[in-house]
Amino acid sequence: MKRTLTALFIFILVSTGLMTQTTDMGRGVFVNMEGQINILADAGLVEIYLESDYVMIMLFMLTDPNINANINRDTVWMMYNNEPIKMPILSEFREAYRSENRDARVYDRMGKDQLIQSQLSGYPINWDFDFFPLRSQSKSTDRASLSETVITKTKLYIKNPGFKPGDRFLIAVRDIDNPDIKGAVVVVLQ
Repeated sequence: MKRTLTALFIFILVSTGLMTQTTDMGRGVFVNMEGQINILADAGLVEIYLESDYVMIMLFMLTDPNINANINRDTVWMMYNNEPIKMPILSEFREAYRSENRDARVYDRMGKDQLIQSQLSGYPINWDFDFFPLRSQSKSTDRASLSETVITKTKLYIKNPGFKPGDRFLIAVRDIDNPDIKGAVVVVLQ
């Protein structure tokens, strides 16, 4: 645990430059292609369900050329009000939250494909990985390999810390074995 917190603290100090590199694409979509792990975060559903106990952010990730990274639940987190927030364990999440099917339907109807594809055009998407698959789908995959040629797409659910319009938070991702391989994106809620 101490090693994880130390790595998190170092990441925060080093990633300050990454935070300034985030581009607001509109409609709740933010992208940062400056780290070794490039991240596009779609927080549009957070803005719709701001009062929900859990909120979903769709993440799209790929690496810079000639870099491979492996991630798991412990290497993806959010910073809100200078506090790290980790994803819940899937079994606890499913027991506490019953609206993930609604979230998936609403997200699909939001129709942001063109906006997201404009930044990530030309890359196929890995549909086999998801930290939070629907109950009707196969079981969760807690570890993924990121590459420069395929986008890894996953839902990121966190327990709502009390979001309000105008709040900013950082989503950070780092490699399991090499903390120097990292990426971050800043989200601002409208």
